[in-house]
Amino acid sequence: MNPPNYYRETRRCELETLGLKMNCNKCSHPKMSRSYLVVFVRSVFIASIALVLLVNCGDVIDPRVSLLTSVETNQANIQVQESIARYQQRVSENPKDPIAVGNLGVIYELHGFSEEALIAYELATSLDPDALKWPYYHAILLAARFDLEKAIERINLAISKDPNYAPAWLQKGQFLLDASRYHEALASFEHAETIGDDPYAVLGQALAYLELNQPDEVLQTIQRVGSLYEHPNVRRLRANALIRSGKKEEASSLLEGLATYKRILWNDPIAEEKNEHGVDHMSVRLADAVRLLRNESYDAALIVLSELRVKYPTNRSVVHALGGAFELAGNTTQALSVYEEGVEHHPDFYVLRTAIASLLLQLDRLDEALVHLNRAIEIDPQLHWAHSQKAQVLMRKRQWLEASYVLNHAIRVTNDDADLYTHLGICMGFLDRWPEAANLFRVAISIEQDHVPAYINLARAETILNNEENALVALENARRRGASEAMLASVEKQRDQISRMKITTVKQ
Repeated sequence: MNPPNYYRETRRCELETLGLKMNCNKCSHPKMSRSYLVVFVRSVFIASIALVLLVNCGDVIDPRVSLLTSVETNQANIQVQESIARYQQRVSENPKDPIAVGNLGVIYELHGFSEEALIAYELATSLDPDALKWPYYHAILLAARFDLEKAIERINLAISKDPNYAPAWLQKGQFLLDASRYHEALASFEHAETIGDDPYAVLGQALAYLELNQPDEVLQTIQRVGSLYEHPNVRRLRANALIRSGKKEEASSLLEGLATYKRILWNDPIAEEKNEHGVDHMSVRLADAVRLLRNESYDAALIVLSELRVKYPTNRSVVHALGGAFELAGNTTQALSVYEEGVEHHPDFYVLRTAIASLLLQLDRLDEALVHLNRAIEIDPQLHWAHSQKAQVLMRKRQWLEASYVLNHAIRVTNDDADLYTHLGICMGFLDRWPEAANLFRVAISIEQDHVPAYINLARAETILNNEENALVALENARRRGASEAMLASVEKQRDQISRMKITTVKQ
C-alpha cells in the first residue's frame, strides 16, 4: 500500500523588480557603471551619516534603521537603485519617522526586497502604534509569502486600529479562506458587509459556504451579489453549487461557452496607495502573469513572463513564476530547467528549492529532491512545508521512522496542518502502531473536517483495529465530502484483504 501524496503547495510569487546584472570580462564580480558607482557612494555616505547620528545623539535609534539604510540594491536597474537611495536617505535623516520607514518598506516590497520590507513594516508599526497602514501592509506581504498564520495575526492588529475599514475585513476573510478556516472566514465577510458596500463581502460569504459544503446557502447568497451576478467567475461558482446540489443539467448550461476572467478583487484604497511608490511597471506585469496563471491561461502567462525574463534574466520572482507557468502547463522538463537556473543565481531563495524538490518527487528522483529540501530547511528551519515534502520523500523511500521524526518536527513548528498529522498517521501504520495512527487521523479531522485523506486512512486503521462500525462511519464521511468512487472502491478492496488476512490468521 503506497502512501498517497497529499502535499499541497501553492505556486505564488513575491513581487520584485530586480534588474540586469553586468559582469566584468575578467572576473565574476559585478561591474560598476558610473551611475551605479554614484548610487553606491551615496548609499555608503548616507550610512556613515546615520552611524554618526547613532553615536552622537542622545536618543537611541533602533538598530534596524542601520540595516534598512544599508541594503545592497546592485541587482536592480539604475532607476530603482536611485529611487531606493532617496527613500533610504529620508530614513537616515529621520530615523524615527514612521512614514519615512514605512514608505521605505513599500518601495522595498514593490521592487523585490521583501525581507527588508517586512522589517520596515514592523519597525514603522512600533514607531506609530496607532496607524493601520503598516501592520496592514505587513499582513498582506506575509500572506503573499505563504505565512498565513502570522498574516492573520497582523491583519487583526491592523483592524484593531480602525475596525470600520471594511477592506481589511475582506482581506482577513480571504486569508482565513486560504488557511481553511471557513467558519471564521464567513464571519469576517459577514461583518464586512455590515460596514461597507463592496459586493465582494457577499461573494466571500458564498465562497466560504462552498468550502463548508453548503451549496444551497451558496446559491441563496449569490442572489445578493448585485453587479457581480453575471460575472463569469460568479456563474462558475453557481454552477459548482448546482453540481453539488445534484442539478447537473442546469450547471452545464451555465458553464457552456463561459470565458476565463481575472479573479474578482475588491476596492482597497489603502493597499492601492503602495503603487504610488513604484519606479516602473514590472511588478504590475508580474501580478498580471500570476492572475493569468490562477485563471489557467498558461500560454498567455508564459508570453508575459518570457518577455519579463528577457529584461530581468536573473530576477528570482520572474524565474519562479516562469518555472511555475511551465509546470502548470505540463512542461516539467522546462520548469525544472528554469528553477535550476534560478538556484544558480539565488542559492538561498528557498522557494525555488522547494519547487525543484516537488518536481523531482514527481520524477521519482528522490535523493536529488532530498538535497534541495535539506538546503531549504537549513536556510529556514521553520519552513514546515519543506519538512512535509522531505517526509513525503522519505515515505516514498519507505523510511517510515525517519519520516516520522521529520513530521514530528514540522508539527512542533505548526500544529494546525491536517496534512502533517495524516502523513504521520500513515507512518505509524506502516510501523504497525495502529492505535496511534487512528488517533492522528482523528486529530487531522478535528483540524479540517473535510479532509478526505484523513477519513480514508482512518477507515483502514479502524478496520485493522476491528472497529468495523467506526470504519464504516469514516468511509461514509469520506463519501459525503467528495471522495471519488475509485478511491472508495480501492479502500473497500483493501478492507476485504485485511479481513481475509484476519480469517487466515485465526484458522492457523
